[in-house]
This record gives sequence, structure tokens and C-alpha cells, in this order.
Amino acid sequence: MTARPPRHRTLAAPARFAARWRELATCRGTDLEVFFPGRGETAGPARQICAACPVRQACLDYAITNRIVHGIWGGLTERERRALQSRWVRAARRERDEAIAAASAAGYTTASIGRTFSLARISVSRALSREPDRRPS
Repeated sequence: MTARPPRHRTLAAPARFAARWRELATCRGTDLEVFFPGRGETAGPARQICAACPVRQACLDYAITNRIVHGIWGGLTERERRALQSRWVRAARRERDEAIAAASAAGYTTASIGRTFSLARISVSRALSREPDRRPS
């Protein structure tokens, strides 16, 4: 019996782009000191480089996804990324809670909703007990 030869897979176009965004970055080859300004130094030079970068959003997404807290990524400072991440997290939680409420209204049990969203039943119960007008935006 002979084994099948391994199938070589290529990444889909979006995944290939995501894996190589650094190769396309305008900052490639630039001195790293520009993107890690010291206390009291301006982020202006890094922002100018980022402003013309074709992969600025991919860079920013990478920094936020990987919780990078130092340096200029996607043209934003640590503080700006932290604020943006907080808004994204709140929006994601709001969407999740709305989906949980819709599933509950459709008759699904808290156990099945919890399995679907990878949450404990108590977390599902808390999401359902929050009043929509009291939920922080």
C-alpha cells in the first residue's frame, strides 16, 4: 500500500496578504528608533511614515490583536491604540450580548447558548439580566 503524496496548500489571498504585510510596509528598513520615541519625544516622524503606508490598517490590527503596548503601530501611539481597543471590545461585547438575547428569545437554553459562545451559564445569565438602557456604550 502506498501513501498519498502530501497535498501542498497555498493560503487564500487574504491570508497570504496578512502574512506578508510587513514586506509591503513603508517603514521597512527604517531605523526602529523612529517608532519607539523616548519620553518627551514626538511621534511625528513615525506618523509621517505611517500616513503614506499601504498596509497601515494591517499593522494596526496586528498591534491591537497581539496587545503590543510599546511604540507607534499603524500611526497610533500606545494610548491611542488602548482607547481604540477599548471601543472595539465594548462593541464586540454589545454585539455578543445582543446575539445572546436573540438566542434566548428564540428559546435556546442558557447551557446551549453558553456552549455556543464559550461562556459559563452564569455569564450568559448575567448578559441576559442586563437592561439594554443601563449597558455602557
